[in-house]
Amino acid sequence: MKNIIKDFLKMPYYRNYAACSGKVHNVANHENAVEDILINHGLSAVERKVAKAERDAWLAGEVDDMEDNTYISQPCGTHDSPDFIIKESGKMYFVECKSVKKGGTPVYNSGLPKEKYIYVFSSKKYDETTVYLGRDVVEPGVFKVLKEMEQKIKDLCHDATQQLREVKENTHGLGIYARSMFGHYGIKDKTDYFHNSRRRELEQNVLDFV
Repeated sequence: MKNIIKDFLKMPYYRNYAACSGKVHNVANHENAVEDILINHGLSAVERKVAKAERDAWLAGEVDDMEDNTYISQPCGTHDSPDFIIKESGKMYFVECKSVKKGGTPVYNSGLPKEKYIYVFSSKKYDETTVYLGRDVVEPGVFKVLKEMEQKIKDLCHDATQQLREVKENTHGLGIYARSMFGHYGIKDKTDYFHNSRRRELEQNVLDFV
């Protein structure tokens, strides 16, 4: 698996879910490029769907039924993570692909990085790829603050919607729904994953993890 990670780090830029790539024209997108590396290292694809509860059980270390040296692409569908579940040398890995056109800051939208996921992140600006573990960019204290605030916002929106149910003038049942959007704030040396001072440390953490 270490050699697979090292090959990820050699990748140029690829767009996620797009019919174009950086330097390699016969590879459709980021996920395809990652999959090609898995195949080149002798892993075999397995066609199956994995329920989120099963995925979470595997993440927690429960016994799995995957054959060794195989991978599942889009195991939980295209709208849920990860992009790949890999079993190599008896150990499971969860890989999520991310890419950006501008700069070096990934977008997480409504889902914070997952602690045990390996993220393979490419940037068009730098035409490079880096890797990191979710737990290295969202440490426990940061995660706690964000999740507590997320819940408070949801509770406020719920209370407002319940109040609006009692408003006679609300003839069309309008309410408010909170959708979390997790962004990055601060100087480039923090928010740009390719310029962050911890970049090499985080890449080494992935190599040590596998």
